[in-house]
Amino acid sequence: MNYTAPTQPGSHVWYGNSVGPLAWLALLLTLTSPFSVAEPRYQVELFTTAAHPPPAHHNATGKDIQLTVYDLDGLARLNAILSHQLPPQQSAAKAMAATRLAALTERQQADLRTTATGLLAAQRYGLTRYPAMVINGEAVFYGLTDPTAAVRQYQRWRGEAEL
Repeated sequence: MNYTAPTQPGSHVWYGNSVGPLAWLALLLTLTSPFSVAEPRYQVELFTTAAHPPPAHHNATGKDIQLTVYDLDGLARLNAILSHQLPPQQSAAKAMAATRLAALTERQQADLRTTATGLLAAQRYGLTRYPAMVINGEAVFYGLTDPTAAVRQYQRWRGEAEL
C-alpha cells in the first residue's frame, strides 16, 4: 500500500493493495458493536504461595473485577514430580525426567505456564514478599488474598467511590 500526500486540504490518496471498504465496515461494526465485551474496571493480580492460599470463595466476579491468580510454588511442585525417585545415574535420570515432562497433562502444562508468567510479572513489579495483590498494574498491596478488600483499599488510595 502506498500513500500520496494530499494535494488539497482533506484529500488523501491511497493506492496499491489497500484494504477494501467491506473490511473497514467490518472493523467499524466490531469497534462500535453494542455486543462488544467491555474490559473490567479493575485488573487484579494475586501473587501467592501454598502458605497463603487464595480464599476458596470471594465475590470478585462480575464486570468490575477480573482476577488472575499466580501460584508461585508451581515450579517447586513440578520439580518434585519430575525428580521423584530418579535413578542415581545422570543419563538415566535425565531420560526419566524428560519422559515425565513429556507426559504432563494439559492442566499441568497450563499451570506451569501460569506460574512462569506469574514469576516474570512478580519480578517486573518488583514484589518483595507474598501474598501480594497488584491492581491495574499500578498499586501493590501486601498481605491480602481477598480481591474485593484489595480493590477497596485501591479505591481509597485513588479517592474513588467504593464498590
